Amino acid sequence: MAATQILPVADTAADSAEVIIAAGEAVTVCLKDASGPDVIDGARVDIMLKDDAGQYFRIDTLTGTRPAVVITAVGTYLFRRRAGSGCGVFRG
Repeated sequence: MAATQILPVADTAADSAEVIIAAGEAVTVCLKDASGPDVIDGARVDIMLKDDAGQYFRIDTLTGTRPAVVITAVGTYLFRRRAGSGCGVFRG
């Protein structure tokens, strides 16, 4: 699968659209910034998992020092950028 944007690069707080991970999928998600792969230290995007009642819970955080994770658990996720982060998120 080609890399696709989940959340565009910006400095404002924002939530992505829902990202659905199906059974058997392994999805790598990674921070990006406007100047390339050197994401700023202050970058923070929370990975949120949707529960059975439709609420989102933070299960992990992408940061400048931990810019990528692989998600293998089935579920509906969104990515919540914190204000001042200056980053975006893509999936590979």
